Amino acid sequence: MIEARLTEKPIDVNALLAELKAPENGAYLVFLGTVRNHHQGRAVQCIYYEAYAGMALKELQKIAREVAEEFKLPDLVIIHRTGLHQIGDASLCVVAGSHHRAAAYEASRKVIELIKHDVPIWKREYFTDGSVDWVLADKLVKSESPR
Repeated sequence: MIEARLTEKPIDVNALLAELKAPENGAYLVFLGTVRNHHQGRAVQCIYYEAYAGMALKELQKIAREVAEEFKLPDLVIIHRTGLHQIGDASLCVVAGSHHRAAAYEASRKVIELIKHDVPIWKREYFTDGSVDWVLADKLVKSESPR
């Protein structure tokens, strides 16, 4: 299965792994990106992810197809969650299923770098001091001061 999804629902890694279970795979690498409680020395309260859905899904699907082909993966699923996320919530899940572990590791890393570079998904970080920043691929877009 080579697939990409956008969702507002929590990511269920166990359900996803059950979907992908294939006897020919010797490795499943799961990358789970979660919301941390800090960013560049500032305390984070929560994050809101927003996407240009049609374009984001198209880019995620393209990444999944191209990376799966490059690393000869039988299974590669990318799920990016949008909406409000609390600290510890998963926002990104990449599962690479492969005959051998090396390809799964390399493919997973490449998927994450391509997502950060090519996919129109923004995060709005809410800080505990009341300030808010819009971020695209870890680059500050706009900062709002506390009121």
